[in-house]
Amino acid sequence: MTDISNQFGKITAQGIALSEQSSELISDYLLTDPVTALDNDPERIEQLESLVYGYLTTALQSAPCSGAYLVFDATINSQAPGARSSRAGLYIRLTNLSSKSTANQSIVLYRGIPNVAREHQLELHNRWKLEFDTSKLSDYDEMLSRTTGRLAENAVWTERVCLTDTWENMMLLMVPIVGNDNSALGVCGLELSELYFMLSYPSEESNFGSMVTLLAPMNGDTLVVSKAMQGKLEETYLNTEDVLQVEEGKYFNRYVGKYQTFLGTHTKVNLRMADGSQLYAVTLVPQDAYMRAHTLQRVFWVIGCAIILAILLLLSIHLSRSFTQPISQSLEWIRSEGVLCRECSGVSEIDELFDFMQTKLQNMSTSQLPSNIEELFCSFAQRAATLTPTEHNILKYYADGKGISEVAEQAFISINTVRRHNANIYQKLGVGSREELLLYIELFRRCDRLDELM
Repeated sequence: MTDISNQFGKITAQGIALSEQSSELISDYLLTDPVTALDNDPERIEQLESLVYGYLTTALQSAPCSGAYLVFDATINSQAPGARSSRAGLYIRLTNLSSKSTANQSIVLYRGIPNVAREHQLELHNRWKLEFDTSKLSDYDEMLSRTTGRLAENAVWTERVCLTDTWENMMLLMVPIVGNDNSALGVCGLELSELYFMLSYPSEESNFGSMVTLLAPMNGDTLVVSKAMQGKLEETYLNTEDVLQVEEGKYFNRYVGKYQTFLGTHTKVNLRMADGSQLYAVTLVPQDAYMRAHTLQRVFWVIGCAIILAILLLLSIHLSRSFTQPISQSLEWIRSEGVLCRECSGVSEIDELFDFMQTKLQNMSTSQLPSNIEELFCSFAQRAATLTPTEHNILKYYADGKGISEVAEQAFISINTVRRHNANIYQKLGVGSREELLLYIELFRRCDRLDELM
């Protein structure tokens, strides 16, 4: 959007500069003679065309445009049929456009005296004519009648028109040429062809398909594509004769046509149009392409989340096993009266107890326990005293070697109820799992202190 505004702003500024330079040159050349003195004077018209050629080429090479022109309000043969709308002047254009860079483009003479082309070594356009047909130059007569105020206030753009005798469409900037006495001497300006616009705004590949840029008028809530300057279409499949109905949305709009629906945005471009219409810079992407890309992104997102969830699940299983396996192994060693060693369970207090039991397994008594181990037993027994009768009952089942399903069956309660009681028991006793609870029970049993828990 900004690129379009900048481009048209540069062209307008260069067109106004061309008008100022041409106005001064032509006024000095004509002195006090009115511009009509040029009528039927090919020699003077040729001299003026040769003089303004430099201004036109400078404007053409300085602005992002495809042509520059200047029309005198005079004719070489005022007696010829149609002389009323035939006006002398110079119109040069770029040819063989292949990119928006004009560095390597050649210039041809589209309108003007052939001697000027020979003087500056220009080729003639294949649709060359000597003079302009101003009847096909939109608002030419009206512009000559309103040349008061600053030039910038009188600079206007035509709608998209077909260049006379060609198949090419373009927009023309029109700026009046004003004499010292504020009289209208003619019109000058720059051309932006549809081909140049297309090369300036190729379709852009995005995550949601090819995007096309348009400069189009709007009629109410409809976008008139048939009158639009179009960027390169490529795979957007935009029908250039379509009319798009605009349905505005929160983040982007829908443009519904007879043949296809698009998504995009439009922004008003600050251009003074000769017919008073308003142009909008529009960016469109096919809705079908957008929906395919959007669906594909959602699929990738879901797959990615599933992979992350699976990794987290595996990690949690690994960490859980890493924590409970040493305790389970220690419990099995105690049950089988195997050899125990320090740091075999991963719980510091229990490991210390294992070390003590290994060295003083025979004839163990309460008084023989180290103070910190005795404190561990007493603390655990005190926490066990806080259990409710039901929780004490479930603890007894575990002390008898019952599993969860067996506890539920014998206590006449559901497994979910057993699990809720388990959660309360774990919290009150300060254990993290059933394996750790069973390990404590077994330690109390081996130390003949199980009755302290019950």
